[in-house]
Amino acid sequence: MKFGRFNFEDRNFYGVVENNEVHELQDNFLLSQIKTGKKFNLDKKIKILPPVVPNKMLALAKNYGSHLQGENPPKQPEPFFKTTSSLIGHNENIKIPNDSKKVDAESELVVVIGKVAKNVYAKNAFEFIFGYTCGNDVSARDWQKGDKSWWRAKSSDTFSPIGPYVVNGIDPENLEINGIVNEKVVQKCNTSEMIWSIPKTIEFISKYVTLEVGDCIFTGTSGTAGQIEPGDEVIVDIENVGRLINRCI
Repeated sequence: MKFGRFNFEDRNFYGVVENNEVHELQDNFLLSQIKTGKKFNLDKKIKILPPVVPNKMLALAKNYGSHLQGENPPKQPEPFFKTTSSLIGHNENIKIPNDSKKVDAESELVVVIGKVAKNVYAKNAFEFIFGYTCGNDVSARDWQKGDKSWWRAKSSDTFSPIGPYVVNGIDPENLEINGIVNEKVVQKCNTSEMIWSIPKTIEFISKYVTLEVGDCIFTGTSGTAGQIEPGDEVIVDIENVGRLINRCI
């Protein structure tokens, strides 16, 4: 099923998408899926918001062999934090900082946590996942290399698009991912290529950091990411998950 968060006539609400209609839910879909009985056509009058409002977001570095550029694979998952203030949704604008010389788009599968997870074993990890969405780990490469930490390289305002929906009931371990800039495919991979699987990643993170309902984990990117500039259209297309579209300004 496809779940999301929407705005219509200055009112935010959660909903489930069925046959190009949004059925309003009484509460956050992470907590309940009871419908109110109201439904809306999914047209331009309805704004699609980021589907979840996480307390925290993490992302994995170096989780695809093609992204290592000759480096040895990490001996353990390498997560880092992204600020929730960098979150934007489908059809919102990515703001390219004018003092960064190179900004890249990174097309990634994002895990959405559905149950509080602490000291979870990998074999049980899927029980703590609600679903999956598309994500773009926008990255300022010069800051990433030049700064002592990645605070602005990975978490500047608008650097974390996700959406449009959270999808559940799918197998996340064999999904095609395409990163597209101005209709040209610049990234192509499959989630089966991850160095550290989603269950192993959750096991590692939850040993040290409690994962809460709605938290998001960006699972890494492949190859050489595509550079983006003002005026570009960026698409993250993930098989059975969706198509996240953002424009750069």
